[in-house]
Amino acid sequence: MVFFDYPDKLPDSYVGFWGPVTATIDWCEENYILSPYIAEVVNSFTNFAFVALAIYHLYSTYKNQFGGLYVYISLGFASVGIGSFLFHMTLLYEYQLMDELPMVYVTALPFGYIFSWNQPPVKRYLWRIGTFVVTALFTYIYIFVHRDPTIHQIFYAILNFGVIYKTIKTIHSVVTDPASRKTLYKMLVLAVSLFIFGFFIWNMDFVLCSQLTDVRRNILGLPLGVFTEGHGWWHIFTGLGVYYFIIYNQILSTWMSGRQDSYKLVWHGIFAEVQLQKEKDE
Repeated sequence: MVFFDYPDKLPDSYVGFWGPVTATIDWCEENYILSPYIAEVVNSFTNFAFVALAIYHLYSTYKNQFGGLYVYISLGFASVGIGSFLFHMTLLYEYQLMDELPMVYVTALPFGYIFSWNQPPVKRYLWRIGTFVVTALFTYIYIFVHRDPTIHQIFYAILNFGVIYKTIKTIHSVVTDPASRKTLYKMLVLAVSLFIFGFFIWNMDFVLCSQLTDVRRNILGLPLGVFTEGHGWWHIFTGLGVYYFIIYNQILSTWMSGRQDSYKLVWHGIFAEVQLQKEKDE
């Protein structure tokens, strides 16, 4: 059912409020079609999924005493959403970097931590400094040498697969309770599945862009057409995937620190929280 027709298609020569597109990537959503001030409305506002989940996780981290690492991860999680909002709103290269680079940095934190954990002091130092140096080198290359987004995607994937590989090895070495192992594996599968599903929808949006645009304009109209913006769904599913991946790492961290008996995984509807349990009076 069409409630409202889409505005007329803008000419290719149209320059929006933020000026010519300087980003190295442009998405399927028609630029400035719904607002003269926001290049991609749906792709912009779906980033609030990141920000909302990050704010909740920051509150949970503070309440449940998870310390500085997860505070930084929560803030990095929120910065990805803010940077991505600015990127899709403006399609300017400097804001593209504010989207892409925080994704790398927020993943490099647990990467350096998990690989340095339980290592002798020298190896621990080398892993953390090495992670910082390699991440800084990637940043320099990506900004000043070669701006191909594929480089960003490959480096980001390496960090994620590294964290997954090392955390699975750590589960085998420190998690002695079979039920807890099962819970960790379920949480990991949930997080990765959400990533993969969001990535699939994003790619369908890319491959079938002209067909989807035609369906939006000639069949669905507004507001139903916005639900076919695949990159917007990628933001939502990726946000959820990141959230559950952080929860997975938090559960494991309680075992790594020997505090597993003080914490419990609690579900609030579809959202999970690793909750510090109050000590009972003796």
